[in-house]
Amino acid sequence: MLHLGVRVINPTVSAESLDYFVEVLIQLLPAFGVMFLLLWLFNLFARPRQITGFLGQHSGLKGWIFAIVGGVFSMGAMYLWYPLLRQLKADGMRASLLASFLYSRAVKIPMLPFMMHYFGTLYTILFVVNVLLFSIVSGLVMERIDKGMPQDMDSEKCSP
Repeated sequence: MLHLGVRVINPTVSAESLDYFVEVLIQLLPAFGVMFLLLWLFNLFARPRQITGFLGQHSGLKGWIFAIVGGVFSMGAMYLWYPLLRQLKADGMRASLLASFLYSRAVKIPMLPFMMHYFGTLYTILFVVNVLLFSIVSGLVMERIDKGMPQDMDSEKCSP
């Protein structure tokens, strides 16, 4: 509606704006295509039972990779993830993997094309690499904290 209003008031500015929008959209379309392909493949092959098996106490490198990639590809509001994450934790998910999952959610795949456009490819790559590396650091710190806590403490006993 705003664009139509500008079109009536100043057609030249409106045409320039539309041209710029189309130019940016054409630059972003390949990245959006890759993003949707990756999301489709993940939804096609990921099953809940497999996910639980990958995040257990003896998951090793496979668990770290799965937690980080899962965090990057997860979408939606964070509060909607809490019940699922609580259930996974109750089923044996390591605290370190839970922390890495939560930390790696800072990488938003749908926003990467915009980030590349506005900040440049090098900045975007460095940002993503830093977030992913620090998701591992955060997970390792959480694992040390979790090992130091008494085993009989659960979330219901600790709540105020």
